[in-house]
Amino acid sequence: MHEIEQALTSLEVAEMVRKDHAMLLRDLRRYEKQFTECNLAVSDFFRKSEYKDSTGRTLPCYYITKKGCEFIAHKLTGTKGTEFTAKYINRFHEMETELSTGANQEILLYLKDKLEKQDAVLADIKRQIHMRRLPVRSQHTIQDRYKAEIERMVGTFTNQDYLCSIYTVCKTLSS
Repeated sequence: MHEIEQALTSLEVAEMVRKDHAMLLRDLRRYEKQFTECNLAVSDFFRKSEYKDSTGRTLPCYYITKKGCEFIAHKLTGTKGTEFTAKYINRFHEMETELSTGANQEILLYLKDKLEKQDAVLADIKRQIHMRRLPVRSQHTIQDRYKAEIERMVGTFTNQDYLCSIYTVCKTLSS
């Protein structure tokens, strides 16, 4: 699973700070120059990009990370600074929720697929038991043990970090 970095576009930030996008781009270029002069990693804060406007023209913009938003917020004063800070914090929280929900759904789909495969294995075990003509008691014992093991494994997936790490390992191994 790739680490997804959250960022806002300079268009969105310009709207939040009620500033013309061209003026925000000017400021960002100035900050970028100052960062470079100070030997700071500009990409931790802003990254150049492009977008297509409604007429199809390719125009410059920036992706602004959470650090970049914090930097811009510190440059603003008064109500404008307070308003922007609240808006960008809310926006980043929304993105985190969206990412978390999407990742959780993907993990659940992955686990559902694994459980369906486990059901197929159980059916295969049942067929093999039937072919060997084991007593019914033995059949149920084997199935119950197998189901208990599956439930125990699924039960350990209550910890979100653990679940994400298992998912990451499984996806990496299947790639």
